[in-house]
Amino acid sequence: MSLPTKRFRLSAKNFYLTYPECSLSKDDALTQLLAIPLPTNKKFICVTRELHEDGSPHIHVLLQLEGKAQITNQRIFDLRHLHSCRCFHPYIQSAKSCSNIKAYVEKDGDYTDWGEFQIDGKSSRGGTHDLATRYANASNATSVQELLQIIREKDPRSFVLQYHKIIASAERIFASPVAMFRSNWAYSSFHVTQGIQQWLVSNFDEKSAARPFENNIFILKENLDRPISLILEGPSRTGKTEWARSLGPHNYICGYMDFNTHTFRNDVMYNVIDNIAPRYLKLKYWKKLIGAERDWQANCKYGKPVQIIGGIPAIVLCNPGTDSSYSEFLDKRQNISLRQWTCQNARFEFITSPLYTLQRDDIDTTMTT
Repeated sequence: MSLPTKRFRLSAKNFYLTYPECSLSKDDALTQLLAIPLPTNKKFICVTRELHEDGSPHIHVLLQLEGKAQITNQRIFDLRHLHSCRCFHPYIQSAKSCSNIKAYVEKDGDYTDWGEFQIDGKSSRGGTHDLATRYANASNATSVQELLQIIREKDPRSFVLQYHKIIASAERIFASPVAMFRSNWAYSSFHVTQGIQQWLVSNFDEKSAARPFENNIFILKENLDRPISLILEGPSRTGKTEWARSLGPHNYICGYMDFNTHTFRNDVMYNVIDNIAPRYLKLKYWKKLIGAERDWQANCKYGKPVQIIGGIPAIVLCNPGTDSSYSEFLDKRQNISLRQWTCQNARFEFITSPLYTLQRDDIDTTMTT
């Protein structure tokens, strides 16, 4: 008596298909796979074409579904030859680790895919060696997006729980240099007070080849141990910001302070501090920035502290008023000692008229602070 034939049955959410001796291209295989009706929606398909040692082609497929599917038709994944009645039948198995299979399918770079890969997390169960291998692959990434994708696939637990640290590290690794600001206004279009001129002379030299109608014509004096900063107070729309940013390479700190590599550089001549309330700067880095201190650390949002070389002067820009004036702030009784220190490390200058020369009728609507 013959034994009854065992009925094919496979229940899985993810499938790994292998088509031996399949002459279809990977794109043709993907097109046919997308057309196969299944009990649940397809989420991701990745197809690669490889050659055996004898030169015969075969195809590997990772198929991910939205939910589990009961497969009872072992011919459901058969592919048809485009120009004959020949069919290609796959070896069907459930995909135990989609991340590992995806890495294998993509290893030679000759693959095509559709949809969005679904992280299964099973490949992250390995030991220390596996973890080291995963992060070695991440370290070879060429962009922030590629690095994050590798970690998301290979170590999803860390990706979810330590995302803010991972993204901060990735952005530091692939940080682009801060674009250097270049003023639209020639320095000769400004006319400064005697006090500002004295401050300039004590901190900067003019470039020997500079022309009066250019900007960025100054260089920081060499061997200047502790530069003196400038606190410049005056009404809005008097050209304070445009003048301060026209001297040469600088950091522009406006509104709030963040010393991450996207906004702050160590290879500049001075810092411009604009629209920073004095009470806020007092809580943070008053003495370090205004005092031109060297070699100190600053905290970054969502990142590790960064080393600041320092040793450069600051130009602090402010408007008159109780909440914005640095002079009024330092006049308060609780700030007497801070005023004494600031007077030793910075020069105060007060203006009431614009720092620029009117060259055309609309210049006063363009140069604002």
